[in-house]
Amino acid sequence: MANKIRCSQCRFVRTDTKASEKGWRAVECGNTESEHYKALLNVSPGGDKQTRITWSGCEKGEPR
Repeated sequence: MANKIRCSQCRFVRTDTKASEKGWRAVECGNTESEHYKALLNVSPGGDKQTRITWSGCEKGEPR
């Protein structure tokens, strides 16, 4: 079983310039093999913008 890598420590995290707004930088998963691919990682399930990545991660991540 592979180790789970937290999104906040994963090398595939990248800025989503289209979703970012003034004063808030959106970050998404850039790993095509992840179940989180293209998901915004600093938005809560309720749609609230977070300043930090709050998602727990997945087994397809790789450390930075």
